[in-house]
Amino acid sequence: MEPSLLMWGISTFITVSGHMTDLCDDNPPSLKHATYKALEYRTGTMLNCGCERGFRRLNSVMRCAGNSSHASWENKCQCVSTSSKSTEGQVTPKPEEEKAVQSLTPPGDQGNLPGRCREPPSWEHEDSERIYHFVVGQTVHYQCAPGFRALRRSSAESVCKTVSGRTQWTRPHLKCISDREDGQFPDFLKHTEVAATVEPFLLTSEYQIAVAGCILLLISVLLLSGLTWQRRW
Repeated sequence: MEPSLLMWGISTFITVSGHMTDLCDDNPPSLKHATYKALEYRTGTMLNCGCERGFRRLNSVMRCAGNSSHASWENKCQCVSTSSKSTEGQVTPKPEEEKAVQSLTPPGDQGNLPGRCREPPSWEHEDSERIYHFVVGQTVHYQCAPGFRALRRSSAESVCKTVSGRTQWTRPHLKCISDREDGQFPDFLKHTEVAATVEPFLLTSEYQIAVAGCILLLISVLLLSGLTWQRRW
């Protein structure tokens, strides 16, 4: 589907629902070696109902709707198999099995904050990547990926705002570097490594000088002995 058609459909869906919500034009900024996450979602936020390969979605988007006192996700996502044989072969899980499956999924839209939605629960055959359509005023929080650490402590948030009639995300001040980079080692460790490298070199040079001196001394003794022997004869 063309992006323009998708956005038209989303805007139509919001308008029909009863009120117009300003959507953010772009996704939150992408930081190297970092990921972002929303701790809560503002009303009007939508999530694409993506399905894994071999399944199709029954509805397009799931939406966070409500008022200042309560909000929840409406139009829950569902995926069905594109093969009739696969659909016939599916077995409805028993209540005990359903509880086991639910225990492995995040709590999702439970215990919502006033006027906000939590992370929506996963659905069966969901696509591996979630695509959100955020609204103006949404805040996302960044953190370094595993194996990386923050170079300096500062604001790691990004907020969608409207500036001069256009929506834009604020830039988070976060830089992540590898835990194995040399910058994390103290200077005295570097000096110790340099000293350990130079010391064998110095010892080798002194040893060579000493050996050369012994050879010169031995040659001098031999020459003197030869001269003394010639004079006697």
